[in-house]
Amino acid sequence: MDTGHLLPLLPTMPMILEELTLSGWTCQAKIMDPAQFYQGIRVYHGQNKLQSDVLYLLQPTETAFPTDQFSYVSTVSVPGKANHLCCPDHRIEEILDFLLELFARFQQWSQSLDQLTYRNGSLQELCELGERLLENPVCIHDDWFIMTARSQGIDLIMAPEYVASSTRGFIPRAILDDFQHDSDYLETYNHRNAQIWNAPDSNTSLYVNLWDGTVYRGRLLVIRHNRDFRKSDFILAEALTQRAMFLLSLKQPGESNQSRSMDDIIFDLLQNRQPDPSDLSQLLTMLHWNKTDQFLCIRIKNQQSGAPVVMDHVLHSDLFRAFSGGYIMFTGHEQCLVLNTSKDALSSSMIHHRLAPLCRDYCLYAGLSSPVADIRDLHLAYYQADVALQQAFRLRSDKWIIPFSDCVLDYLTSHLDSPLQPTHLISPELLLLREHDRENGTQYFDTLRTYLTLERDIPKTAQALIIHRTTLLYRLKKIQSLITVNLADPWHRLYLLLSLWIMQTRPNSGT
Repeated sequence: MDTGHLLPLLPTMPMILEELTLSGWTCQAKIMDPAQFYQGIRVYHGQNKLQSDVLYLLQPTETAFPTDQFSYVSTVSVPGKANHLCCPDHRIEEILDFLLELFARFQQWSQSLDQLTYRNGSLQELCELGERLLENPVCIHDDWFIMTARSQGIDLIMAPEYVASSTRGFIPRAILDDFQHDSDYLETYNHRNAQIWNAPDSNTSLYVNLWDGTVYRGRLLVIRHNRDFRKSDFILAEALTQRAMFLLSLKQPGESNQSRSMDDIIFDLLQNRQPDPSDLSQLLTMLHWNKTDQFLCIRIKNQQSGAPVVMDHVLHSDLFRAFSGGYIMFTGHEQCLVLNTSKDALSSSMIHHRLAPLCRDYCLYAGLSSPVADIRDLHLAYYQADVALQQAFRLRSDKWIIPFSDCVLDYLTSHLDSPLQPTHLISPELLLLREHDRENGTQYFDTLRTYLTLERDIPKTAQALIIHRTTLLYRLKKIQSLITVNLADPWHRLYLLLSLWIMQTRPNSGT
């Protein structure tokens, strides 16, 4: 993030009017552009060059000021089409002192935030500063509702369950169930600016979403506790959020500090970067996992790119409900699901049964890894799941869920470190048999393929080929006279089966 584009803290006319009103001033206002920010206040005394981002203070006798073009404050009623305020009960000097103090306060806020940002402060420090400026508790949680930072005031007003589970403040899923799947709450993910959330039976909060481009990273919350929200609080909360994203952008992957979330730790494991032992211990404690449990990884993606963000979060919630004991991480329109199959006793069929309706309803492909026996090997499961997911996209079939075990052979043959391609590995005996059939009109190749795939079961093979048992035995005897392969040898049969698989998946092979 470019620090040159950090949001400036400047007042607008509605903010100025609110501050005057809170101080007991009686003012009349005409506000045509409520979003206009002002750099400062100046007394007008006939200047030729005026600025649209400056608020001008008019003398009572002033008549030459262009009131339709530039914003102004006066002590008497002066008609105009531009933003303006009239404070009839106060002298020019009083208004000037008040506004100079107000602008100085905004400047101090901006300097405090910039100081913390440019010295690469922590999110914890940012929340503490936010509480001092906003006079209400501030916290930041990630997209798994883990508090990555909070001011001291949060501990005083939040239920003990919110912060007792860890030093970072894990919000238990049971507390979230009341609103996590609520349609009104899901709509809040779309907002890019500060908004109010009136939660039932809870403190009203001012929230700003943390966006990293198109990826939702979490949320900054200001909890109404000490005083009501003011208009300036919205711009201040947005400035805090932007600084938070800047600080996160400076944090190197795998760096250990207070702003590391559970996603950071899981992502380290998925990328084969072993996290700090204390972070790993904290993760296992919070999820009630053991290091040597058996883990499985699932990577899920929409069949079409560019799915709406709100749908990503609806799916995220549905995955929580389907796999309540798992860990779901959402990045870049891909859901990554880590399951502890030791703890949750999930079989392959159970996983498929829960996942299939979601893949159908959301038009998804899913790649499933094989189990790994240690959380430190999670990167292997993550890679396997990606191989399976890419296979699903290559096939583009009605098979939405692909386990890694179904594409191991394809992976092996496509990753041979050899000048020989898979088609060069086909058994010459099979090619000889197929050529014999073409020249003589026999069916020995199909007979051998069926016989091997049905594990040399004579009755099943005869039934599949719709021939008599005696005919099958005669064909097998002829086949053995044409090729030199020992069908009683399991390794010979494995070579033939692998050759048949290559010929089936690469139709032009051996021609």
